[in-house]
Amino acid sequence: MLKKTLKKRENIRRDMRILRKSLTTLQRYNESIKIFITSCNFSLFYNSTKIALFLPFDGEINTYPLILNLWKNKKKVFLPVIHSFNKKKMLFVRFFSNSILYRNKYKILEPFFKSKDIIPICDLDVIIVPLVAFDKTGSRLGMGGGFYDSFLANWQTKNFIPMGFAYNFQLVDNLPKQYWDVSLPIVLTPNKIWIF
Repeated sequence: MLKKTLKKRENIRRDMRILRKSLTTLQRYNESIKIFITSCNFSLFYNSTKIALFLPFDGEINTYPLILNLWKNKKKVFLPVIHSFNKKKMLFVRFFSNSILYRNKYKILEPFFKSKDIIPICDLDVIIVPLVAFDKTGSRLGMGGGFYDSFLANWQTKNFIPMGFAYNFQLVDNLPKQYWDVSLPIVLTPNKIWIF
């Protein structure tokens, strides 16, 4: 049964990644503008001052329009970085308009930072997380590294609210779940705000 579940998850992950990468530059841009408009109309952003996001990778939805708008509105933006000693742990660090970025071992962009740029988890208001697929219960399928699942474990006991960002087509009927999976209370797509 476990083998069958894992195989189904891998098939969904593979198919969704292919779909994401098949989008043209113009399609990605249009979808990023739509999700930016959706997020601007979501009150949670107005009431938040410290927001963690991700930079797009592997065909993920583009977060740059939202980041630029957050900076414009004097919000503090943070990005995930992989901890240099504990490879399964993420830190969130301040992202400035003049931050220098480099590619980590997974080829994902991270900012160079100083220790003063690290924010404690409890000080974040919102964490926008990437995902490969989600379903109508808020179940999230990531890339398989487990970084966000471990970070989001027991998020209800912390001060932040996690929120997924995805294309409309990343919604699937039913995701096979594993015990380590963390469901999201909110997912934003270009056409809809999903609240679970």
